[in-house]
Amino acid sequence: MTPAAPRVRGADSLQLRFMLLVFASAAVLALVGATIAYQFGQARALATGRSSVEALATAVEKTLAIGAYAKDEVLLQEVAGGLARNDLVNVVEVVAADGRALVKVLRPGAAERPGLTLLTRPLVSPFDARETLGQLRIRLNDDKVQADADREAYTLAAVMAGQAALLAAVLYLLAARMVSRPIVHLASSLRRMTPGSGERLETPANHAADEIGVLIAGANTLLESNERALQTERSLRAEVEAMEAQYRQIFDSSSAGIFVLDEGGRLINGNPTVSRVVGLSMDELRTLSEHDFISRVFNRPEQVRQMIDQAAARGETVSADLELVQVGDERRWVHCLISVQRVDGQTVEGVIYDITQRKSDENAVRHRAEHDALTQLKNRGAGQATLERYVAETCSRGAMLSVACIDLDGFKQINDIHGHASGDEVLVACAERMRAAVRRSSDLVARLGGDEFLIVLRDVGPGDAVLMQVMRDLLDGLSQPIRLSNGESVSVGVSIGVACLPAHGTDPLGLVRAADEALYHVKRNGKQAFALALPN
Repeated sequence: MTPAAPRVRGADSLQLRFMLLVFASAAVLALVGATIAYQFGQARALATGRSSVEALATAVEKTLAIGAYAKDEVLLQEVAGGLARNDLVNVVEVVAADGRALVKVLRPGAAERPGLTLLTRPLVSPFDARETLGQLRIRLNDDKVQADADREAYTLAAVMAGQAALLAAVLYLLAARMVSRPIVHLASSLRRMTPGSGERLETPANHAADEIGVLIAGANTLLESNERALQTERSLRAEVEAMEAQYRQIFDSSSAGIFVLDEGGRLINGNPTVSRVVGLSMDELRTLSEHDFISRVFNRPEQVRQMIDQAAARGETVSADLELVQVGDERRWVHCLISVQRVDGQTVEGVIYDITQRKSDENAVRHRAEHDALTQLKNRGAGQATLERYVAETCSRGAMLSVACIDLDGFKQINDIHGHASGDEVLVACAERMRAAVRRSSDLVARLGGDEFLIVLRDVGPGDAVLMQVMRDLLDGLSQPIRLSNGESVSVGVSIGVACLPAHGTDPLGLVRAADEALYHVKRNGKQAFALALPN
């Protein structure tokens, strides 16, 4: 009769000793990890809150500087109000260089309190970096920042402690299920079998009463059996398959587009997010395994190939914002990270995030900063910068350029008689007529301020028919009656002075000055005409 397998009890049990050790270690790790996680999480959340407010201040700094320069209280109030609606902000104040408060906005429901954290940003003139127009002052909502920091810190600490406890429980269950019980069961099964030989394994004295001793005693009865090896192999295969399934699920459900390319730029693998971001179906995406993925997807393939070369040369990840090939009317952008692996050839790994909305927001902010809010023409700053760029390009090519300064005659009387709202309607209508007269998108139409405008015609000289035609169209178009929203009709006159490069100057200020002199010559001689500046 086969003897019964010995049972391991009490302090001799490896299972019990392992359980006590795992739970003791987990308790220590949970305590240390939770303490560190709390301190780290609180510090990071405080820094994140402050950084968020600083990022908001940076985003609106130039717009506020333009508002301070133009003394546009409406713009300052609107931008400051937008900042103040952020939960992390308590008070937003814009102060002039002489200490006057231009605008001060409290967060809705907030009360002004002393001692709050103060962030300041100088407001620099958009036209002279050495001129300080004032200062942006932001007082943080310290209670909100601290509350967010405490919440994040407690959450992180709880997660760390929970992970340690979960890990301990999993390790114990795995040890009980995969080590102790299988070993004891295997030993009991082996003891019921007929031994295959007379050889026996020697049991060490220190393992005579624990699980190892049970295993050795059982193995001595059936050394030739390979059942345990087969069971281990099956277990490992199941674990590998489970891990592969888990990684595939992560790959397929990731919010980031992930793709892998070979040396020729052909697609090896890509997740469904890539299909959604680039606007191709999964079937279309699979066809790119035989074609150049980079040229098919990215608007500037040479930029992506340059990133691949840089990543390979540096041995690190390279990132950039890239425009995708346009599908329909929408321009789409992604933030792309590229890394190169050299295992059996070169493999390119890429990750893309859809940033189309972010790009759209940036373009909208840039448009507001460079354009006159009423007429949607380039404003004074953007117009002068564009003129400087056009002059530099024209001089480098040895070409010609014409600059026209325009003043609306009788506009002040319309403002005085019909009101500023009607005056705004007149300015909008005149701006539309100027755009219609100029026609070419490569030329410039800008509002310098009030009823003063600037037009720049590229590659047009004093003797060109194009210049004469544009001037006649401007005179005819701007002199036509303008029907106001109240049903009345008004008319304005127009005086235009024109200066040409190189005949009347070769620098932007000189050309504008010459055009202004020609404009005032027209005003002194009856208005409603245009005149060329006198040659240098």
